[in-house]
Amino acid sequence: MQEGNVRSGAPYSTEIRWLFQAGLLVFVVTVSIGILNGFHFVTLPRQVLLTHVHAGTLGWITLGVIATCIWLFGEDESAPRSRRAMQWLSLLAAIAVPVYVLAFLSGNLLARAIFGIPVLVAIVGVLGWLITRIGQVRLTVPRLAVLAAIATLVIGSTIGVLVQLELASKSAFLPEGAIGGHVTAQVVGYLVLIGMAISEWRLKDTPGLTWPGIIQVGLLFLGGVLITIGALLNVQALLGAFIPAELAAVIIYCVRLGPQLRRVDWLAPTSERHFGLVVPYLVLNLALLIWLIAGVVTKTYARIELIPLWLIFAFDHTMFIGVMSNSLFGLIQQASRSDERFWPWAEQVVFWGMNGGMIGFVLTLAADQRQLEKLFTPIMGGSILVGIVAYSVRLQRLRGAAAPAPTLPRQRGREIPA
Repeated sequence: MQEGNVRSGAPYSTEIRWLFQAGLLVFVVTVSIGILNGFHFVTLPRQVLLTHVHAGTLGWITLGVIATCIWLFGEDESAPRSRRAMQWLSLLAAIAVPVYVLAFLSGNLLARAIFGIPVLVAIVGVLGWLITRIGQVRLTVPRLAVLAAIATLVIGSTIGVLVQLELASKSAFLPEGAIGGHVTAQVVGYLVLIGMAISEWRLKDTPGLTWPGIIQVGLLFLGGVLITIGALLNVQALLGAFIPAELAAVIIYCVRLGPQLRRVDWLAPTSERHFGLVVPYLVLNLALLIWLIAGVVTKTYARIELIPLWLIFAFDHTMFIGVMSNSLFGLIQQASRSDERFWPWAEQVVFWGMNGGMIGFVLTLAADQRQLEKLFTPIMGGSILVGIVAYSVRLQRLRGAAAPAPTLPRQRGREIPA
């Protein structure tokens, strides 16, 4: 599997670091609003809650995912034109995404419509760059999953920008389920694929493409497309067809990564345990999703948009914190590694505090016991803030200093592709 390419002077090392740093900075906004909302001292306006969501999904997660794409596909990059293109795309994303988040905070519909376009351009540009790199790198299951994920992200982001244009123009040119199509593409198609890609990349040492891996990625991509179209057009048959595709994919994923989980040292302050937790969180996330979609198919809920918000929040936080924040904190822990770590105790705080608080928070939402949010929100949010400070300082200290490349656990004995 891939050695890390975040050594000082390695291809894209600077871009990877400052994309991670930009994501951590915007994550402060998400966490601050989340803590304030969790205490229920005040009822936050809709634009503030939308800022919370988009600062997390775009500012934190997607900036981190773009850094991951560069890390995974940018090894041994030598073409000057390709390098310049990605440098400009990284700069565009690092600027456009925080501005778009501020547009949501302003509540100005025209600003949201205008500033969503540069973000979409950056995302489409990243997909284009990935496609140009296919012939330059060995295609593996994680790389295939990343390609499928970013393609789905383009679909979901396009719907999202069109929704903003519709709202700003006060017209109705999209199907009634446009918001549902946008959300399902982003959360189900995009993030599930990315979560599986990162966990496999950092836990499993498969040298190339294997048929089980190809089938897994294909089913996930197909399931994401089916649920997006089904939600967009309110076609129940497509929503129902999504369920067996996702079930089959998650079973293959668990079988393929099960042996790696048995080797994770859950008490050691390493990034490996963050990636290990992604596996059960993805299973839980897909189980929640299938339960919710089954409710729509069986007419318990007329449309996806009518699923109770507290159930949606439980599902979202399992994905945003359990899957994606563990994935990105694990990668950043590796990218910021040096001989002298700032706040070496932060790894334990982030791992146990963030995950313990998140599990309590999700159980509180699933049981609709909202008063207990005041207990788990500060544990989860405070632990994340510790991680943001620690990793931001570590990344900053690495600027201009030679840092060792992250390494991957190697399989013992002969590699048997799965």
